[in-house]
Amino acid sequence: MPDNNTLAAALDLVGHGAPVYPLIYGTKAPPAGHHGYKEATTDPDQVRRWADELGRFNLGIDLFTSGMVVLDLDRPGTDRNGHAVHGGKNGVKALKIYLEQHQRRLPHPMYAEQTPHGGLHLFFNLDKPLERPTRKTNALPGVDILGDFVITSPSEIDGSPYLVMQGQTQPVSIHDTATAPQWIVDLLTAPQTAFNPTKANYLMKGQKAYTGRLLDKIVQGAKEGERNTWLTSIAGSLLYAGTEPENAYQLLDAINREFCTPPLGDREVNSIFKSILKRR
Repeated sequence: MPDNNTLAAALDLVGHGAPVYPLIYGTKAPPAGHHGYKEATTDPDQVRRWADELGRFNLGIDLFTSGMVVLDLDRPGTDRNGHAVHGGKNGVKALKIYLEQHQRRLPHPMYAEQTPHGGLHLFFNLDKPLERPTRKTNALPGVDILGDFVITSPSEIDGSPYLVMQGQTQPVSIHDTATAPQWIVDLLTAPQTAFNPTKANYLMKGQKAYTGRLLDKIVQGAKEGERNTWLTSIAGSLLYAGTEPENAYQLLDAINREFCTPPLGDREVNSIFKSILKRR
C-alpha cells in the first residue's frame, strides 16, 4: 500500500519543479533496481508508480537540479541504542561562532528540518545554479554543505523521522525559503581545508595508508565465484572510511560495473549493501 504522507510530499515537491527520488524506507540506500539521485524526476506519474511499487519509502531531493543548497549541522547526541552520533561534533555551535566572527547572519524566512539524530538541515534557494553537483564535508567543524542531494521529510532513519521545524510565526514552505547569501556558496565551492597538517600529520598518514590499500583492493577487482565476498568487503571498507551511505552505494554500484567480471545484478548489489548497513 502506498505511503500517502510520503507520496503527498513527493508530489508537492515535483509540482514545484524539484526532482525527487526514492530510497529504501528507514535507510539512505536506493531500492533494488533504482539508482538514487541519478533517477530523480519531476514526473508525477513516475512518483505514483514508485509509491505503488515500493509502498513505504524514504524521499530524496536532487538539490543541484532544484537550484537549492542545504547546511547540514551536526549536534552531539545518541541514537536509540545509546550510541554516540556525529562524533561529538557541534555544527550549530561552530556556525554560531562563524557568524559572530564574520558579522554575518542567516537569511530569513528559512525552511529547516531536524534530522533523526538531532541535527539540522537548513534549506536555501540559489540565485544562480552551481556549475556541478557539489558537497563540502566539514566546511566548518560539524557543518556539511550539500549542493547535490539530500534526504528529506517525512523520511525516517532508525525509527525517527525528519521533522519540519516550526517557527513562532507562519510556517515556512520549502518552496519559499530564503536565497543563500554568497558566503554560503563560497564555503561550498572553496578548496577543502578541513584539517591542520601539523596537528593531524600522524592521523593523516594512517588514513592515507588505509585509503591506498582500499584503492589497490578495488582496482584488483574480482571474478566469478569471489564477487559477492569481495564486494561485501569493499562496501564495509567504504562505510568504515566514513563515506556517507548514499555515496557509498553509488560508488559500490560503479565499482561493481567496472571491476567485477562479470558485474553482479542490481538486486545482488543492493542485498550486499543492505546487509552491511544492518551491521553498523
